[in-house]
Amino acid sequence: MHHLKLNRAIALLLAATSALVPTAAAGGLPVRIVDWNIRYATSSPGRNEKPWWDLLCPLSSSRCRQPHVVAQLQSIVDGTEHDAGPGAVSIVALQEALANQVDDVHKGLRGGTGTWARLGRGRDDGDRRGEFNPVFYRTDQLRLVHDEMKWLSETPDAPSRSWGAGSNRVVVVGVFEHIATGKRFIHANTHLDNASRQARAEGIKVAVRVVRAVRDAHGAGLGVTLTGDFNSVAGAAGDGDAYQTLAGMDFLTEVADPGVGAQKIGGITTTWTDFDTDGISRIDFVWLGPNKENLTTAQRWEILDNNVDGMKVSDHRATYADVTFN
Repeated sequence: MHHLKLNRAIALLLAATSALVPTAAAGGLPVRIVDWNIRYATSSPGRNEKPWWDLLCPLSSSRCRQPHVVAQLQSIVDGTEHDAGPGAVSIVALQEALANQVDDVHKGLRGGTGTWARLGRGRDDGDRRGEFNPVFYRTDQLRLVHDEMKWLSETPDAPSRSWGAGSNRVVVVGVFEHIATGKRFIHANTHLDNASRQARAEGIKVAVRVVRAVRDAHGAGLGVTLTGDFNSVAGAAGDGDAYQTLAGMDFLTEVADPGVGAQKIGGITTTWTDFDTDGISRIDFVWLGPNKENLTTAQRWEILDNNVDGMKVSDHRATYADVTFN
């Protein structure tokens, strides 16, 4: 009888202990993937657009976008915007950030929870010039195994553009390892061209080739997520060129696809708003895969409001997806 009671007590203790173990320890790594085009820091703001920063911002935060963008990013990664769950880590992927904005966001994230690092460089010179597609990650949770940046052109190893693109465009790719469990995954971030349909369609092909090559080099069994401003709507109609191109490659699936089974939180459906409207279209996406390999699943996703106390803090809305690398 005493042995039965002891065995039952041990079983209850083990059950209670296992309930405290993060999801990652059970085999799956939960990651919150954040995507946001934060609008570059223009020196000539348009109608209803506040500057990123000016000398009077310290006197009134209602003058500038910077403190609100940083605060919203912090709220997403610290779980204020719905808890990502036990053991979850975060990847923050941005578009249109100039060098000073990358520095500001990096400083702001470091002022919150954890220690942060970033990858990605300026698209015009491979250093500090032009817009960035930066990817931020917590170094107390993730180790960077490999990273690279390629241009979406016929000459991807140097600053360049092709197919009638209006600007240089890049893809930033990182291979990350979860320090606590050793589980690895790949994240890629891009911003496709606004001027040329062909450049968008061909550009996403280049991005996928880069991701595939990185995956071949660092482990074919790695799950993949990809974020970006596609300047292309979901579906086949209108300017859905790049979206349809990627979907047709049968490599990744967008998180909103019904087949993914992710819960949509909230009623906001558009990501591009400009500074004058409440919403124009959904052109910013989180993709996951590879398809048919069951390496990445998604639990939920949300588009957040970009109106903070009456100020549009960007002409795009932030999107996040809670995914698990299996």
